[in-house]
Amino acid sequence: VLSPFHWSAYEFCISQVMCSQGFSTGCHYWEVITKDSDGWAVGVAHEMIGRRDRLGRTEHSWCVEWLGPKKQLSAWHKDQETLLHKDKPLKVGVFLELQKKTVSFYSITDKEMLLHTFEISTSNPLYPAFWLYTL
Repeated sequence: VLSPFHWSAYEFCISQVMCSQGFSTGCHYWEVITKDSDGWAVGVAHEMIGRRDRLGRTEHSWCVEWLGPKKQLSAWHKDQETLLHKDKPLKVGVFLELQKKTVSFYSITDKEMLLHTFEISTSNPLYPAFWLYTL
């Protein structure tokens, strides 16, 4: 789970964490092992996200999420859900390309499979973020 990063002292009112290291230029990639959790969200956010805001539910964050009674994979931004109709990833790769202003999410197994790409509409630094629902 993002071991090269340091988690922020920023306190959420929910089971969500954001890294203290943010990115404002360049390309960055990290992976999150998701196989042991029945509910999670993996994404990026900028520091304008509120303490009670869930990833993807505001204009300040983007994520993919595995949750719901039917256990489905979705992409979220601005509280808009896009169903991805893919199996649960065992590992999620996140590729942040700040010059292109995109963030892409991949399912990682023996090979990469693109899950979703967002266009990012901010020039603020972005931080890896993660929300764990259950183990």
